[in-house]
Amino acid sequence: MVQRAQKIRLGIFLSITITLLVFAIIVVTGSTFLKKETIYFIRYRGNVSVTGLELGAQVKYRGIRIGRVEDIYIDPENIEDLIIKISVNDKVPIKEDTEAMMSLIGITGLKLIELRGGTNEALKLPPNSEIKSSLSLVESMSGKAEILAQKIEMILNNLIEMTAPSRQQKLFNFVDNASATLGSFQTLIDTNQANIYLTLKNIESFSGELDSFMHVSNEIITTINKTAQSKELDETLANLHQISVELEQARFSELVEELIVAVDQAKKTFTHIDLTLLTSRHDLLRSIEALKESMESLNEFARMISENPSLLIYGTKQEEIRER
Repeated sequence: MVQRAQKIRLGIFLSITITLLVFAIIVVTGSTFLKKETIYFIRYRGNVSVTGLELGAQVKYRGIRIGRVEDIYIDPENIEDLIIKISVNDKVPIKEDTEAMMSLIGITGLKLIELRGGTNEALKLPPNSEIKSSLSLVESMSGKAEILAQKIEMILNNLIEMTAPSRQQKLFNFVDNASATLGSFQTLIDTNQANIYLTLKNIESFSGELDSFMHVSNEIITTINKTAQSKELDETLANLHQISVELEQARFSELVEELIVAVDQAKKTFTHIDLTLLTSRHDLLRSIEALKESMESLNEFARMISENPSLLIYGTKQEEIRER
């Protein structure tokens, strides 16, 4: 009798335990089973590695977990493409302009799928559609790092080749020749410093005189333009035009009288122009004299160089310059 009671109590205990266990499993996982999920695909084209991305990996949208990775496989129609199948909570609005990228989880080397982008104006992406893929910052930097490492390796190889024992002597000779050339150039500058300074002063003086000449020329041209635009000249031209028109309508005597008047007005106009030119003639002559003196200085400098070309290399003494 005792054994039967123990069996009954044991059966009741097991039944209650199993019931509580099933209830706990339903409570813990029931919400997951009851969730409706939508399937999407992500296609990675070309030489893209998904190392670290495992089945069941998290799918996040702006840092919020919204799904998981269901499958990873190679496209049978194009073996260069990788396809990642993900399941996403159907309450999450996946838009057509949403992009998917792989991100690292800390320093573990594991990866997850991160969804970014999406605007209110874009249409919702239908289920079983492909989400646009994009490379993560780490992958982009790694690709650039590989290119940079290749270039650095090429530079190091070139440096090793340039500094090889067979070329060290040539490199040393090149450095010595460059140093000697710089020293000779510095000596040349020091030796001909006076001549260079004198030449620069002459050029500066000539430039100043030329600038003065150009300024005076501009003033003369401005004066001529003002005279050409003056009312007297316009009236003269208008009178000449009127005379040419009236030649066919008036008597010859009247035309002659009007022609005399027009000639008189033209004479006054040209007299005014002549006075203007006489007023500016002094400035023009002064500019021409300055230009003449500059040309004489340049001729003297050219004569010195033609007589003794070594002056450009060895220079001349200040006493010889003052004597000349």
